[in-house]
Amino acid sequence: MIKKPPAVGAVRIHMDPESTDTSFEGFTANTFRGVATLITPAGPFKMEGARWHLLSQVFSSPEDMKTDLYKERLLQETMEKDPSRRSFAWKVFWQAKLAVSAMTYIGDTALTAPPFFENVVGEDLAT
Repeated sequence: MIKKPPAVGAVRIHMDPESTDTSFEGFTANTFRGVATLITPAGPFKMEGARWHLLSQVFSSPEDMKTDLYKERLLQETMEKDPSRRSFAWKVFWQAKLAVSAMTYIGDTALTAPPFFENVVGEDLAT
């Protein structure tokens, strides 16, 4: 785990797992062993710590983030209940991306889409 990396380009490895407060703009969050746990009005929600960091940087405003995160979570939970949906390994998506020079991933939410696509579009918005 990298905890508060210095600005001099050094990495320090902590042998004992540590929990880090990764709260952001009114979201209470804690990251432990690469998993961020967010405390939301709908209850606790877990995601990869790196994805939480990315999302906390790309949303345009704290208010948009609250609304969008709530919508994305509801959409993701709905999709996970659908037995016809499949989840492929990121290795497969990476190879497919390279094969066709894809920039956009269609059919997921910002909470679970592979991070190496520049855009994510839900199935209902795809043309």
